[in-house]
Amino acid sequence: MRPSTIKYFIKEGFGSLKKNLLMTVASIIAVIACISIMSFSYCTVTNLQYMLDQMEDSIGISVFLKGDMTSEEIESMKQQISSIEHVTGVTYVSPRDSLENLKNEWGADEDIFIGFDDQNNPLSHSFQISLDQIESQGAVIAELDQMEGIDNVEYGQSLSEVLVRVSRIFQIGGLLVMAVLGVISVMIIINTIRISVMNRRVEINIMKYVGATDWFIRWPFIIEGVIIGLVGALVPLIVGMPLYSKVVTVFYEYVPFVESFVHFRLTGDVYLFLLPASLIFGVLLGVVGSVTSIKKHLQV
Repeated sequence: MRPSTIKYFIKEGFGSLKKNLLMTVASIIAVIACISIMSFSYCTVTNLQYMLDQMEDSIGISVFLKGDMTSEEIESMKQQISSIEHVTGVTYVSPRDSLENLKNEWGADEDIFIGFDDQNNPLSHSFQISLDQIESQGAVIAELDQMEGIDNVEYGQSLSEVLVRVSRIFQIGGLLVMAVLGVISVMIIINTIRISVMNRRVEINIMKYVGATDWFIRWPFIIEGVIIGLVGALVPLIVGMPLYSKVVTVFYEYVPFVESFVHFRLTGDVYLFLLPASLIFGVLLGVVGSVTSIKKHLQV
């Protein structure tokens, strides 16, 4: 394709946008809304998953054993638990270690610990279990409930379940909203391009009669759609990047305790995916709208 031809296509594309400015603006706003929802959904879901990944190391399962057990029985129990699917680590905690941990947390001089020592220790043998992912917690607990010798199982079910459910809700909700807005965006772009086609239908007929190919006629409208998609994608990206950083900073300021155990993803990490994805998605919306709108008008 010659440079002069490319220049002609671009000139015609921009010219059509200027002639139908009102519909062009409406199309761009529709794309902006769609990309904004996509960006918000991705930022929310990726941060929830990022928090879950961070919490996998801190939220595990504590297993407390029944009565006095021999070292052989404890080792056998450890091997059984280690063989459970999704279990990545099993750490044995003796009653003595448990008592020392409590003293360190509460203070060794607390009255509650008076009379407790190695010979008089009410705490039991236990295991600290690490998982490959929080979503596997239910399956592992079901396996533990079937094992003999376990007195009690403690785990952070409520917190992990809430995070998993919220993440799934945003995933499904975000996809549904994006699908609806995507269809609306394409329909508005189709109407915008269709107006341009109708305004140039005589010119298109003449071009067809003198031997112009369908693609030669189609390219200016495709470029028109691409421009709409690119502008509609760039606006939420330009606004969203500094806004994301600001929201994270403000959240840390007003809820400072959150930063002590979980962190949000860095802006660069989030937009390393979101930047190309938004641009590609915006262009696809424009191309689909353009190709669909002009297809039947080429049959002359």
